[in-house]
Amino acid sequence: MAGLLFVAVFFAAVVLALLFFPQRAEQNFGFGPEWQCVRMEQGDPICVRLADSNAPNGDARDKGASK
Repeated sequence: MAGLLFVAVFFAAVVLALLFFPQRAEQNFGFGPEWQCVRMEQGDPICVRLADSNAPNGDARDKGASK
């Protein structure tokens, strides 16, 4: 009986921990915060670089890109 009670308490603690501390859905997969990535069911994630909000349209270029 004590074993069943221990297992029930353990599973309740796991469920509460997952509810209060959910895993981050926004993983950046090693990129910086200026990237937004979406995990695919099969294959690698697809990542896009977010535009610089301070740059006017057309000036949000990559830092390493040549002109």
